[in-house]
Amino acid sequence: MTGTEPPHEGGAALDAGRAEDAGRPGDAVETAAQESGKLREEAQHGLAELRRQAELRLDDPGSAAAAAAAASFAAEDIASVIQELQVHQIELETQNEALVQTQAELDAQREKYFARFDMAPVGYLVLDDKGIVRDANLTAVHLLGVERGILVGQPLSDFVCTPDQDAFYVLTRALRESGQPQSGELRLHRLAGGALDPTPFWALLEARPERAGDDAPAGAWVAFTDVDERKRAEAQILRLSDELEERVVSRTAQLEATNKELEAFAYSVSHDLRAPLRAIDGFSQMVIEDAAGKLGEADVEHLQRVRAGAQRMAELIDELLGLSRVSRQDVHVEDVDVSALATSVLDELREAEPGRQVVAVVAPGMRAEADTALLRVVLANLLSNAWKFTGKHESARIEVGVTDAGGERAFFVRDDGAGFDPAYAAHLFGAFQRLHAAGQFEGNGIGLATVQRLVTRHGGRVWAGAAVEKGATFYFTLPGGAAQE
Repeated sequence: MTGTEPPHEGGAALDAGRAEDAGRPGDAVETAAQESGKLREEAQHGLAELRRQAELRLDDPGSAAAAAAAASFAAEDIASVIQELQVHQIELETQNEALVQTQAELDAQREKYFARFDMAPVGYLVLDDKGIVRDANLTAVHLLGVERGILVGQPLSDFVCTPDQDAFYVLTRALRESGQPQSGELRLHRLAGGALDPTPFWALLEARPERAGDDAPAGAWVAFTDVDERKRAEAQILRLSDELEERVVSRTAQLEATNKELEAFAYSVSHDLRAPLRAIDGFSQMVIEDAAGKLGEADVEHLQRVRAGAQRMAELIDELLGLSRVSRQDVHVEDVDVSALATSVLDELREAEPGRQVVAVVAPGMRAEADTALLRVVLANLLSNAWKFTGKHESARIEVGVTDAGGERAFFVRDDGAGFDPAYAAHLFGAFQRLHAAGQFEGNGIGLATVQRLVTRHGGRVWAGAAVEKGATFYFTLPGGAAQE
């Protein structure tokens, strides 16, 4: 665990609930106090030794030093000795004042250290090599719900929930054997009324080994925080994720059932409706042929309209079935040469109407991640529209390219044909929506609805811009491509 460490010697502060390296809480203060005491002891020892030697020399009247001292004690010598003693006295007093000031500073640092240690927003515990709590700050006391005097001397393992005891053992063993910080999430008990609270709380423990002077493990610093709220949030997220997955499965099943119903409907349309339409068309034709001499011109025209309506209905059914099929078709994404695909579609249009004067420009090197067959349907519908709506012009230009659409790569098909009123652009992509009269341009209004359905299935979007008789531009995006310069 990446544990939080105590401050360095000299009282470096605990900031933002993190203690820096320095051993146990009182080490910095005790070390400074020991140095101060050592200086005082040395000074006192020196003075005592000087006094002892002087007394020995003066107490021995037969010694040469005593005789010489007695013989040489003139008045000026005595004055000199007194002055020297006074100087020494002043020096000692100065040293004593410095020691007193140092002691006061050490006491202030000690108080400052313990204040920050206690008020840190993280619980701190100092453990010995047996896992017994040697010291604790107020935050740890509050989190565990026990007085400091009772907490100190207790094994930390006593507060670990039974299901997490093995994890705690693994953590402490790794800390002891590796000598590296260790971390883990465990459930801890609080004390309530002198007994363990049956409702534990989740805590994140971060431990760092504490070394003795010979580099042998001497215990550990443990920082821990209450992560109960986070664990509850994680459990809630997992629960919601499971519920969402169940809903997805349910909705998928519903969608599959709906698709099967649509398939059944399409089958019904293709078989049950086609037969009556064929009958209407066929019998109308028989009446026209068999009773031609008995019918007036208006009667024949009416029957021809009935036949045209039946044939139109059959075409619409075919278009609807086609839209239904492409909407259900699986999407197989692969790398597609868009330029080659567009060129192929344009070649087919030229073969169908070789007399048209159309300049077609396809940007080279366009590629995309898409379903080749479905992307061909998209391009075929857009290029067929461009070809159709330029049909009333003697010459036309159709362009296929790629551009930047707000940082997104967008392919476009542009023509200089009939265009449309941009006020009605929102109606373009609905089924059977037409902005031109049926007499002006043929079609069933299904093509652009198919384009939108297929582009959306690829995860892209489609839109258009135009002006009346100034052409139109249709844009579509496909995922996985950034804008090109």
